[in-house]
Amino acid sequence: MNKLILSKNLTKEQKQQVILTSGKTWDDVVAVNFQLRKDGTVANYSVDYKVDATSGDVVDAMNLLFTDKHSKSYQSAKNRANVSQGQINSARRLLKNEKKEG
Repeated sequence: MNKLILSKNLTKEQKQQVILTSGKTWDDVVAVNFQLRKDGTVANYSVDYKVDATSGDVVDAMNLLFTDKHSKSYQSAKNRANVSQGQINSARRLLKNEKKEG
């Protein structure tokens, strides 16, 4: 049987049973899904962490630097990264100059 518990509803005993991923705190946890045996003891668990959708990643950076400015992926990456067109053009110029020198 599975039992999904939100982090704010977890008891001290339940929190002690859970080992968090390195670098994560209980503030990063959304919920814990406990898999229980028939006698009610915990057989396994999985932790759901908050995802920061505003932080950029490598794919967004590559889209900003190398894809067409009119593409949907470029526009989405630009919105997530919260950067101006001037900043992107400046970074593209730097890359272009590096290729010429190298």
